[in-house]
Amino acid sequence: MTPDTLYSRSGRHLCEDAEAALDGLGWVYTRVEISGDAELERLYGLHVPVLVRAGRVLLRGVINRSRLQRLAAG
Repeated sequence: MTPDTLYSRSGRHLCEDAEAALDGLGWVYTRVEISGDAELERLYGLHVPVLVRAGRVLLRGVINRSRLQRLAAG
């Protein structure tokens, strides 16, 4: 299974919270920094963090433990 992708920006508290929640649950993901990438900024700039699986947005904005657990149970 391909890991999920977390589109994120350094220094943003929502992004840091999302990473902490993912790490706390042992979630397999790859973090992608969007800063400096014009296309990623266009796609996700105002909505980070964004969790994507196989090209489909799973969660955006507030990504916390309870939302991730609901997603996993889903």
